[in-house]
Amino acid sequence: MEGEPLVRRSAGIVIAGLLPWAWFVLRDRLGVVTDVLAIVLPMLTLVVALVAGSLGLLGRRRPAALAFAVSTLLVGVVATVTPWIPHGTGTVDESRAVRIAAANIGEGELEGADTFIGVNADVLVVSELGSPLTHRLSQAYQYVESYWNGPAIAVFSHWPLTVLESPGPDLPGFMLRVHAPSGDFDLIAVHVPRPWYTTGGSTYRQKNPGQPYETTVAGHHRLIEQIAERAAKDSGPVVVAGDLNTTDRGRDYRILTRPLHDAMLDSWGRPSQIGRWAALLVRIDHVLIKQGWCSDHNHWYTIPRSDHHGLVTTIGPCAA
Repeated sequence: MEGEPLVRRSAGIVIAGLLPWAWFVLRDRLGVVTDVLAIVLPMLTLVVALVAGSLGLLGRRRPAALAFAVSTLLVGVVATVTPWIPHGTGTVDESRAVRIAAANIGEGELEGADTFIGVNADVLVVSELGSPLTHRLSQAYQYVESYWNGPAIAVFSHWPLTVLESPGPDLPGFMLRVHAPSGDFDLIAVHVPRPWYTTGGSTYRQKNPGQPYETTVAGHHRLIEQIAERAAKDSGPVVVAGDLNTTDRGRDYRILTRPLHDAMLDSWGRPSQIGRWAALLVRIDHVLIKQGWCSDHNHWYTIPRSDHHGLVTTIGPCAA
């Protein structure tokens, strides 16, 4: 029948156009495979779209290949941008507000000190720092908890801190109780190792300068699961802040945002990783809050010589 080839061609075009959207069905089902694909998704979809489009222009199955190319590109855009859409948690009770900032200092060390002080945060979480910056910021903050190996992280606060859990194999950072004037809250301040195909250095700066701070993709997933579990089990207000090395389009981010809300989505999100990884368009630095708290007045700020943007936001109990 003459119409049968047309039906087959039309079906092929539809299937080719729908196939890339299977990403949203499979992205949490294939474990570490889709974890890796989520990291490189913008570049991957661009390359696949260009290759498929080129084959479509040169080959016999042009409509189906072009449909696949355009659809793949759209999936990359949607998957990348959707996690940046604002969905404000509500208005913060100004009488109980907490101004919190987080950043990865990178290579800047003391060059970033004035930037951090200028943010005027009540609580500041800094990753990849050493003793010089810790001592410098200690002049501006009365209460400090720091650990210069492993996650190389410190928390600076204008209010007293109680250590609930120190850095260890299952926690790349601190779990602290912050005794704010308006009420206590728990802070999980972390610098999660970068997910990689193998485990890199277990220490940072002081013992092995220049050695990567990384773990396997599966190891990264395990750490994120444990952070989310700590937050879910805590009966009081909880904040998770720091360089989580967790892209917001990946499975691990969705695990975190089950018990928590993204405080930075009071306004539009944006990539926090810059420098050589900028093309991946990843937002891997986060401030997350538990239900019952809201966020306001958030923005990203530039840190000298760092390959990350810093985050700052006002969080606290929601206004009535």
